Order: sequence, then structure tokens, then C-alpha cells
Amino acid sequence: MIKVLIFLICAVSIGLADPNYCFSSDPLRLRLHLNKYSVFTAYDVVRGTFNPATSTCTPSKFWFYTRHPSRLPFNEEIGRIRNIQPQVENIKAARSAGQGTLCQQDFDLIDTWNFDPNITAEYETLLTISGSNEMKEIAQRFQQAFPTLLPTTYNRTHFVFKRTAPERSEATVKAFSDGLFGDYEQIFIEPTPDPDMLLRPHEADCLLFDEASVRSAVEQAAFINGPHFQNMLNRVNDKLGLTGNQRLTERQVRTLWEICYYEQAWNMSVPAPFCGTFSLDDLLILEYLEDLHFYIDWGHGGPQLLFENLNCGVIQELLDFMDNDGGDDRVRLYVSHADHFQFLLVALRVFGNDEPLTAANYNQQANREWKSSIISPMATNIAAIRYDCPGGDNDILFLINEQPLVIPGCQSNGLCKVSFIRQRYGRFIGANCTVISCSETSFAVTSFQSNTIIFATLAFLNIFILFWK
Repeated sequence: MIKVLIFLICAVSIGLADPNYCFSSDPLRLRLHLNKYSVFTAYDVVRGTFNPATSTCTPSKFWFYTRHPSRLPFNEEIGRIRNIQPQVENIKAARSAGQGTLCQQDFDLIDTWNFDPNITAEYETLLTISGSNEMKEIAQRFQQAFPTLLPTTYNRTHFVFKRTAPERSEATVKAFSDGLFGDYEQIFIEPTPDPDMLLRPHEADCLLFDEASVRSAVEQAAFINGPHFQNMLNRVNDKLGLTGNQRLTERQVRTLWEICYYEQAWNMSVPAPFCGTFSLDDLLILEYLEDLHFYIDWGHGGPQLLFENLNCGVIQELLDFMDNDGGDDRVRLYVSHADHFQFLLVALRVFGNDEPLTAANYNQQANREWKSSIISPMATNIAAIRYDCPGGDNDILFLINEQPLVIPGCQSNGLCKVSFIRQRYGRFIGANCTVISCSETSFAVTSFQSNTIIFATLAFLNIFILFWK
């Protein structure tokens, strides 16, 4: 065990510091390198395992909220990748002149690289084949764990599928269904409303949300101009042998990283070109730059109550589903995106124990909880499984990416009681989500509570008038 630990420490140290580090031949790249690509990290690199028999009670309901799996880039990303070709030629020329320290195997990948000409604006953000397979395999693993909840035959009354408007969300539902039933043509997907106040409420003219996004750009700019990021830029340029006006800018280095993480996610079996450009230390810095954005724009660094309230409808449906013994549906699937998934983590009040992430405290954040590569990779998901128990206080097993999600106050294996979950998130029960979803209101007032308040106020006034007389 000690020898293995020493080997891992040495491997990490080499990847962090050695300019001759060779990504292509690193046997630990899956474990040490590929799990640092922020929200573009491939799901299989970070997913865990769980025990479906964590509860001794009977599984009865399955609630699943997921982000879409691996996809093609946005059009603006496609444009940046195509426009990087002159810089790639500079890298090749520098190598021919004997400059740089990139190992031969990594350079060979760059030397033969061409961006797929079939990836055009027409196909932006569509799921990849690897992404569809990711979602099928997730469905099959859950089906194996809970065969009574997730049968191989589709029954419309037992399944509710909801998704956002983009085509990749619909394709995600179909891939999950294909994994369960081997056929998605028969399934019914709920129509997506416009505006989508359940899965995309911040896009419904939420001015408070728009105001909240300004600060992250300031922190990111400060980090980019700081010593950690600037040293990373110098290391990358030196490794590629680029000098003078051929040295890559901040944006161009980040574009090489885009090529790396997209192409690696599309094919995990072979090392992707340009991934060898970056040491582990470089990746940690690029990951932190992204986390500054996500932490402030979508996470606990933003306005806490606003971000919690954005998921009012989702939390409300979760509570109703877990607490309700009526209804025929036993499985609910929601498909959304990285931003709203991270809002959901805020609403659940998990991964929020960090010191605030800022441009100035990178060195103190190595063990932060809010690490997007781990908590929100491609196909990131939360599953909640209800187990019916004698006596009526049922169990709920919470999982994130197929490993226990520890809700504060619950067990370390992800197991909670329904009564505790109702108490912890009780302010959403009966709330008018249309009213509070874009607000910083700390509690919701139901119509029953409103009437109670009115009656109590009238009673107080009557007593006051009698006393005054």
C-alpha cells in the first residue's frame, strides 16, 4: 500500500512539475488528468458506485435529475477551434526548429490533428455517440440496481419524462429510455412550456439573476491577470516552443484546452491531441478559473436565496413525489443543463462549506468542495430513491453521480428520512413557485398561511379595539 502511495505521489509530482511529462504514455492519465476538465469532464472518469441495499426497506420510487451527457461545441466554440489553425502551424514550425519540450508522442498527435470538418454550426450542441452511450449505460446500471422500479418494458403511467427545449435534452431522455427499454420511439415526453418555469426559470426575464452575474467576470479577470495564470501561460508557450509574437494569448491557450476536453470526452480510449500541452498544475489553474465563474454565477458564491428559489418548482416536485403515496408514476426523469444543476446543489444546500472562492486565494482552495469537474461533469445527475418502511417514515437514498450524496443531517451513506427532508426543505411545500422563483424571499406564504395571517391580524385588531375602548 505504501509503495502504491509513493508511486502515486511521484506520478502527481512529475505531472505537476516535469516539463517533459508525456500525457500520451501516462498510465494514470484517466485518474489524474482527465478528471480536471471542469464541466466538460467525461462522466465515467468521476462516477462512483453505490449499494442499492443501503436501506432494508422496499424501493418504491425513483427520482432522477440529470444534465445532458457529452455534446458537440457551441457555434462560437466551433469558430474558435477552426480559427486556431495558424497557431497550430506555428507549433509545428517551432518543433521543426528544435524548440519546445513537448514529448514526441504528444507532438505526433498535434502534428496529425485536424478538426472534424463535419462539425459545423448546423450540428452545434447535439449529443455525441459517446454521450448517448453514457446515458444508456447510466440507465442500465440503475436498472440493474432497481429492477422492480426500472423494468425493461415501458408503461406510460409509471414514467414521467420532463426536459428543457434544446434538442440535446430530448436526445438525453431518448438515450436513457433506450438504455431501459431498448426502444425510445414509444415513450411520451412532457411538452416543454415557454417560458420553462420548472427547469429554466432564470431565463424568464429574471432581472435579479442578470444582476448577479457581473462579479464573476471581475474575479475571473483578476485571476487571469494574476501570477498563477500568467505563469501557466508561460509554461504552455515554453513547452510548445513559441516565442515573440507567436506566443499564444490567454484566449488561444484556453481554445487548445477546449479542443483537448471535447475530443477526449468523445473518445476516452485514446489520448486526445492538445491534452499533452498541459501539465496537471496547468489543468488545476484552468479548472479554478472555470470554478470562479460557476461558484459566483451558479453556486454558493452568488445570492443564496435567489439561487435556491430558482429551483422552487423542482424541489417542490421532489418533496411531493417522495411524500405522496398516491399516483401511478413511480419514475420521474428531469433533463436540464450545468447551470441549473448547480442551482439545484445550492437549493439542496450541499457542497457549500468552502471559504469563498476568489481570484486571490487559489492556493487555499485545493480541497474545495465546489469543484465543477467532480460535482457537475457531463451527464452529472442526482438520484433520489424512496424506500417504503414499516411505520410510514420512509427512507430516501440520495446519490450524486452514482455515489452517496450526503445531505447535512442525514447519514454518511446518503440515506435520509422523508420526515427530515420535509423539515429541511419545508419552506418550498405549498409555495407559489411562480412568485418566488425569481426572488430573494426567505419563505413562501401559501394561501392557507395567508388566510391564517389575515384572521390572526383581524383578531388582534378586535382585541386592541376592545382594550382601547
